[in-house]
Amino acid sequence: MGYRLLLCILLLPLFNLHAQVNKLVRHKVQLGISSGADNSQHSHYILSNLSLHLLSGYTGAIQGFQISGISNRSFLYTNGMQLSAFSNVTGNLAFRSKKQVDFEFRGAQIGTLINKVEGDGKGIQMGAFNRVSKTFEGVQLGMFNAIQRGALGLQIGGILNYAPKRNSMAQIGLFNYSFDAGLMYEKGFFFMRDHFQLGLMNITNDNHGWQIGLINLSKDNKGIPVGLINTNTSHGEGNLAANEIMNTYLTISNGSKYLLNRLIVGYNYSWNKNINWTTGYGLELKYYKNKNYNSVSLSHDLLYLMQRGEKWTQGLPSSRISLNFSYDLFKKYAPPLLVGVSYNIGYFSNEEAQLDLPLIMKATENRTHWIGFDFGFKL
Repeated sequence: MGYRLLLCILLLPLFNLHAQVNKLVRHKVQLGISSGADNSQHSHYILSNLSLHLLSGYTGAIQGFQISGISNRSFLYTNGMQLSAFSNVTGNLAFRSKKQVDFEFRGAQIGTLINKVEGDGKGIQMGAFNRVSKTFEGVQLGMFNAIQRGALGLQIGGILNYAPKRNSMAQIGLFNYSFDAGLMYEKGFFFMRDHFQLGLMNITNDNHGWQIGLINLSKDNKGIPVGLINTNTSHGEGNLAANEIMNTYLTISNGSKYLLNRLIVGYNYSWNKNINWTTGYGLELKYYKNKNYNSVSLSHDLLYLMQRGEKWTQGLPSSRISLNFSYDLFKKYAPPLLVGVSYNIGYFSNEEAQLDLPLIMKATENRTHWIGFDFGFKL
């Protein structure tokens, strides 16, 4: 019996709080050192137009400005600005009897450490850590930005931008994570309908926009990834071929259906006396005649050719533009055949590093133009 009485005493303030949220009393101005330490002991059911406290401000709702030296807390909603030295919080999903407004937050939250909205928000958040528990339309600017539900707008984070649900937005930071990018809104933020990610590593489930970074990861990519490593489960291939320089030439491509990024490595043990290794990176535009292997592609590769012997040359960079055709000639008995023709320019830093090639168009002291070929199989 005693523990039941104690439990009722502990729960009584919560029921009282639910009753009070529907009885907001408007106070145009709240001034003091801290809410609860002055005449605002019942500030959790006060609607303020101006809440100004030296330390911390706490109120039921804000229709205007809430400014304090340390932290701000608005229990139901904020229409206006929360400004503090450290943290701002709006909303409380745990004790909310029913949804009072469409957006718990409309306006600006500015605090050096934490800005948090428990509910839906619309506006701007500026601080080290910004978080919205439901949907958000607007801008988050901080070291860590998180939107738990749908998002529309812009995240600029020094370290991490996180939006795990459907969204149409731009993410700029070292690490960007999103889900089903570009699928939430018919019209995007600042006329941007698709998603945009710019960072060291970009991760999304289904990308319908741009991914620009060193590493771009996606489950399905209908957009355009630009980076050193691009991986997805639907668009990737490899080529094992030979060309006029290398008799073993491996290309691994990945990206979207029509734009692929190419990582290239090659080794030559007999064809050219001066060159035996090459590495490179390229971009490939591809057109599929059907959904199998028949395709036409145009690629531009930047290669670095390395000379045979103990000492490499001072530099053998080259530019290669290739037109390649692939055709599933042998059906089930062999991989699709790959053939192509290329135009090449080599930029050499000394006279000794010249290529010994049969199809040289023009050669000078530090530049050589030649016609090349590709022949092999698509993996």
